[in-house]
Amino acid sequence: MNVMVDVVPAKPHDGTTLASSMSPLLQTVGEPEWSMVRLQGVMGHAFQFQMVAGGGGVMHDNLDWSHAKDIIPELGQFQAFDASNNNPVDDLPSLKKEARDAVLGSLQRGVPVLAWQPMSLEQKQGKDPANHAYCWGLIVGYNDAEETYTIRHPFVPVDYTVRYDELGPADPGGWFGLRIWKQPRTKHSRQLHVTALQNALSFARGTMFTDENFVRADGRQAAPYGFAAYETWRDAFESDQVPLGPGHHHAEVLLDRRTAAAAYMRELVGIFPEASQALETAASHYDREVEIVEGLREIILDARKKEAMSDDERVEVRRLLDEALAADRSAVAQIEAVLKILVN
Repeated sequence: MNVMVDVVPAKPHDGTTLASSMSPLLQTVGEPEWSMVRLQGVMGHAFQFQMVAGGGGVMHDNLDWSHAKDIIPELGQFQAFDASNNNPVDDLPSLKKEARDAVLGSLQRGVPVLAWQPMSLEQKQGKDPANHAYCWGLIVGYNDAEETYTIRHPFVPVDYTVRYDELGPADPGGWFGLRIWKQPRTKHSRQLHVTALQNALSFARGTMFTDENFVRADGRQAAPYGFAAYETWRDAFESDQVPLGPGHHHAEVLLDRRTAAAAYMRELVGIFPEASQALETAASHYDREVEIVEGLREIILDARKKEAMSDDERVEVRRLLDEALAADRSAVAQIEAVLKILVN
């Protein structure tokens, strides 16, 4: 039996394969309110920004396999299939066959399936178009004769296939993970968005994560995020050796995320009309931050083309980062005001 559903990941993916795969899936099952913007707000992408000392590379999509993944059950009822090196099962081949049957059933109902790292180890190591299919993608088809899934992935420009039993080893931890839609939650409560706003404060203040990957024994941040990320990145431009390639990427990520934050604030006006003024003001501060970061991005891009950044340019970048941080603080202050209205 061959079956296909015509669903594609949202574009642009805005640096999150989870939201860009989940949004069209939810809209397919009759949940049109779950735009990319709303998902990035609820899952936290809109409010998270992380940095490392020196301004080097950062896995900005790390929410997709941590906090954001844990939000999935709040969006609907999903059947989960999971196994990994740290969470082994007694009979992995049988689990993958059981999952395949469930996937086929979902496809026959016209619903794609969310799949983690949907490529084989051979594809990852070779020159296959799928070798960049990291994080989440969609299973949109199954070929019974070849026992292959057809995949559409936010990072891959073409459809491709992978055997159903070859998912998992391409992940460093051997994670085989599928999420299959079952049915909607009875009601999406206002509390889901209240929690998202509370999380926005935690992201900004650097209190969202408590494990040793983020917090040292002395309480200081090991991986600066939130307000501390801006300060860490600004300090990196004290050096004329600050890496410009990662810097341009950081600016793109921050631009995408605060654009989403502004749009999410405006979407919430319809849900929380009693807090409309504070939400609109928060959105305007995020708009201002986006304007600042656009200027920052252009300076870094020009310097990258020249393969050098002048002292004056580094001074200007530091100034812009201070302004961006001030705008972010102002937006977060308005979110605090919103929560005072909503939480009695």
